[in-house]
Amino acid sequence: MESRTIIAAALAATVLLAGCAKKEEPKKEEPKVEAPAIDLAAEEQAIRNRSGEWMNYANSKDAASIAGIFAPDGIMISEEKAYRGSAEIQAATEERIKKSPDAIYSWTSEKVHVADSGDLAVELGSFTFDPDGEGKKPARQGSFATTWAKVDGQWRVISDAGGDNVDAAKP
Repeated sequence: MESRTIIAAALAATVLLAGCAKKEEPKKEEPKVEAPAIDLAAEEQAIRNRSGEWMNYANSKDAASIAGIFAPDGIMISEEKAYRGSAEIQAATEERIKKSPDAIYSWTSEKVHVADSGDLAVELGSFTFDPDGEGKKPARQGSFATTWAKVDGQWRVISDAGGDNVDAAKP
């Protein structure tokens, strides 16, 4: 009988302890905070507008504002040379203005692709460069690719490269 009493007491203690044990409650799911939807069409238009500002700066010969369109560590590849950073870009632009003070620039953004993240984009297009602004000297035509990044809420150029169109090889 004594062993039955010990077993019954042990069983009662186990049941009692199990009842007193802290029950694990199911974890409440945190409400998911969704990022605000990015309006890719609006971002594309913002880049097209920014590109238009750049063209206006080019035609008004504003080298400082052109350099300001670039990110601080941006790269401009022009005339087979690479210029890195605002100071180099501004100096190269000032030199170009001295060489062709009456030049007229025009370009068209043919395609702007904005990443789903809304903070990176690529602009592809074509340009015309009239070196004397009067059409007396032959104009250059070409294509460009510009990579944009949103820096502190503003679209800035991180790389720009363009090149003249070449005639097809003749057989």
